[in-house]
Amino acid sequence: MTVSLRLILAAAVMTGVLIAMAGLHAANRAGGTEIRLDMLAVDPRDPLLGHYVVIETPLHRLDLNEYDPAGNEYARGDDVYVTLRQDDGTGSWTAARVHARHPGDGVVIRGKVERVYTRSVWVEADDAAHTRDQDDPREEMRVRYNLERYYASQDEALALERLRDGAQLRLIVSVSASGDAVIKGLEIDGEDRLDTLF
Repeated sequence: MTVSLRLILAAAVMTGVLIAMAGLHAANRAGGTEIRLDMLAVDPRDPLLGHYVVIETPLHRLDLNEYDPAGNEYARGDDVYVTLRQDDGTGSWTAARVHARHPGDGVVIRGKVERVYTRSVWVEADDAAHTRDQDDPREEMRVRYNLERYYASQDEALALERLRDGAQLRLIVSVSASGDAVIKGLEIDGEDRLDTLF
């Protein structure tokens, strides 16, 4: 096989892989359950990655005392499945329960445990000072969902940074039956701004 033929075959294989990835992404966006998550945005810039908005939602920090009554043990790198519920008033989706395995029904998003830690609850003492409540330590978990970065042009990323304090920002996400999540776009003050793939 000649060098030219090898290069052509390698280019064809790489192109096929890219097309398959784009097709899978498009299928996940179109075939999943659409949810909306409240978000806070920060605008970092990376010389290699370009401009993006770091996304933080209520799902990224979960109180295990509240959401995991089964008391499962979680460690960094574990898969975690979060059953979601929609708030009838706002339309935003929030955590209802945390599971170590897919529960099999409902709208469920899958994430990876980033870390688990104990946070003390501070209560007011008799002398108006605050003290730790030793009887109520809160075990919290930080989770990643592949939703942490929203890439945008420099102007759009800066505009989102300026909007975060004065506008209602929500992340529009498609969640597949297996729990995989894909960003579809943003909702800014009730107006959808969906991303196009092509």
